[in-house]
Amino acid sequence: MSSLFERIKSAIPSDGLQIAPYKVIRQVQDYEERIYPPQTWVRTSMRNNSREDCTYPMFWKLFNYISGQNGRQLKIPMTAPVSVLVQPDDDQCGGAAAGDLQTTFTMAFYIPAPFDQDPPEPNESSVTIEYRPELRIFVRTYGGFTNDRIDQEERCHLLASLTTEDREMVQQSQPGSVHYCAGYDPPLKLFFRRNEIWLPIIQPGLTGVNNQSDGITTILTP
Repeated sequence: MSSLFERIKSAIPSDGLQIAPYKVIRQVQDYEERIYPPQTWVRTSMRNNSREDCTYPMFWKLFNYISGQNGRQLKIPMTAPVSVLVQPDDDQCGGAAAGDLQTTFTMAFYIPAPFDQDPPEPNESSVTIEYRPELRIFVRTYGGFTNDRIDQEERCHLLASLTTEDREMVQQSQPGSVHYCAGYDPPLKLFFRRNEIWLPIIQPGLTGVNNQSDGITTILTP
């Protein structure tokens, strides 16, 4: 484990991680609305009943990819956030215990310029390059270390805090349980950590992320 932390540390620039760009278009008391422009990400997925159980293997696959284990042995800088698309079998706010549900988790790293226009082909068959069309989301930010229980609580808090109009926008695009978890900090950072819950919302007349079941279009596989 310590060797992994050292590799992560060496991949982080001295001036910090590059953040996937976005624009805040509205701030409410407990959340904000953002727009992410079209972007390139690298992802991998696992099906499990706990995100905690599959975080390490998914992260390792993606970190190996940006560390040069790809078709061109190209090293890509570590970025933030690490996003995880969570697709449960059912709505966990309905009272079911998280351990009783199977969930598809899709972890992704943002690929920055100039690598985003021609990313190297993954060596790992379960790793793919994706193009995300414009993404419009509601976001709740919280600190500390997170886990499955906290993720679920924060998503439910976000849903509860939405205005009536905003909640209808989310429910029209998703059944309410599909969401993203996003983390911005390396594992050894102890204080002032930043985590987020993202709820994709619909944009009438727009094709792409907000009208797709998984929010991502795959463009390159091994």
